[in-house]
Amino acid sequence: MSTAFRLILRAREKLYETGVLTALRLNHPVVSIGNLTLGGTGKTPLVIALAEGLRGRGYHPVILSRGYKRTSRQILVVGNSWEEAGDEPYLIKRRLRDVPVVVGADRFEAGRYAERKQLGNLFILDDGFQHRRLHRDVDIVTIDPLEWDAGESLLPAGRWREPKDAIVRAHAACVQDVPGVPVPQLPIPSFNIQTKIDGIYKDDAQIPPESLRNRAVVAFAGIAKPERFFSSLESIGIAPRDRVRFRDHHRYTRRDIERLGGEILITTEKDAARLEGLGGFLYLRISVNIPEFDRLLECIQERFSSADRTG
Repeated sequence: MSTAFRLILRAREKLYETGVLTALRLNHPVVSIGNLTLGGTGKTPLVIALAEGLRGRGYHPVILSRGYKRTSRQILVVGNSWEEAGDEPYLIKRRLRDVPVVVGADRFEAGRYAERKQLGNLFILDDGFQHRRLHRDVDIVTIDPLEWDAGESLLPAGRWREPKDAIVRAHAACVQDVPGVPVPQLPIPSFNIQTKIDGIYKDDAQIPPESLRNRAVVAFAGIAKPERFFSSLESIGIAPRDRVRFRDHHRYTRRDIERLGGEILITTEKDAARLEGLGGFLYLRISVNIPEFDRLLECIQERFSSADRTG
């Protein structure tokens, strides 16, 4: 099956190379954040960081997202329902607050909707590397160096959405900083991206980590790579009594929470978006630190200028 999938990808790439398939352009610049594998490479924190950084440079960004596993079908601006929007767009909206987040399976039509509503003047395409229908001025891929070193195994047998050589379509890569793992040699400019722990939160209030020590803490997560969440807790001195793993994007029930037990429940911020109304729990908030963030923003703006010159 993976061989058949590879052939389909090559055929699709050929159709774009020869112009049989063409990407549709919006009136405002588009920055795509994506990856070559399934989840767990830091796309969502990077989307948030770039939206904040570009807003600081005078842009009015709009986030475009598919809204994976949402209950709605139409194009909509994310509001107060994670179920209608999907957990990741809802998390992004909670963090960015006044930055519009628009969800739609067809990101071009979602962008046109945002343009008609005059929601902003710059689009950030969340998880968009494979969404070729929409033209983008800047393509950024996020990379887990452990996955890169392990070699590629395409879907459905493995976790790779595309072969490694597809990275040449991108303009830059943001590579996770994993201690002891060398940075891969890439054919495009790369930027180091570090996970930064913002703290433990309950709702919007920060909780001192030391208040959780020597307590019966149960940590649980329904994300692609829960071990990193558990390791992050340990790095700030929290040693959970139990570590419970759910499937990525798991839709929690009250019974799920009741079965966890423990004195203190703590989860990820993405899981917290799916847990509203299911009782008291804490969550770990993380962001990203990019040492050369200004250079990355400058590279993005240079691409905008180049696109303006070439039309």
